[in-house]
Amino acid sequence: IVTGNQYLANYARKYNTNVSVIPSTIDTDIYTPRVINKSKTVTIGWSGSFSTIPHFEFIIPTLLRIKLKYPDRVQFLVIGVPGYQCNELGVISIPWSAQTEVIDLHRIDIGIMPLPDDEWTRGKCGMKGLQYMAAGIPTIMSPVGVNHEIIQDGENGYLASTDAEWIDKLSALIESNDLKDKFAVNGRKTVEEKYSVKANAPLYLQLFEKVLKLT
Repeated sequence: IVTGNQYLANYARKYNTNVSVIPSTIDTDIYTPRVINKSKTVTIGWSGSFSTIPHFEFIIPTLLRIKLKYPDRVQFLVIGVPGYQCNELGVISIPWSAQTEVIDLHRIDIGIMPLPDDEWTRGKCGMKGLQYMAAGIPTIMSPVGVNHEIIQDGENGYLASTDAEWIDKLSALIESNDLKDKFAVNGRKTVEEKYSVKANAPLYLQLFEKVLKLT
């Protein structure tokens, strides 16, 4: 059994002792770094689906406070839920498309991955955040599950749990191009070194060799 994080591995080991952990992997040849936006308008973006849009809505009260704080400097983009509306935020919503996914991600200046802390979300493998980071997007994630391992707070992104933390850390990124640049570079480096297809291919090869020996 191969799982994407230790939380899932611990569950799987109740039924099978032969469990390996290989994290979510990103093809860094496809997910290329974006050109950093130096304009005054900052796009805070979220990518997901109809099933996970409640995770975005989980943070709407906080985003409303950010909009109030920066009325002329921020806009909000939702990818993957076409037709989604939040009139108070003035959300721009676009469909997900395999053909335009990376181009659409490049529209985001700050990528967010808010999550409630529950049994379901602790099993998630951080793919949304890793996609942001691979695309050179400064990223803020809830400190739930494997997100603790992906983000080194203040180095390659931010972790935020409370409303105050989300506001402070979003504000810091909105106001500092240097901080955005730092997270863009360090986030991309993290993916290349730990979460890329190239970095994890040897782990899969080892598993295939082990299975062949067993058979």
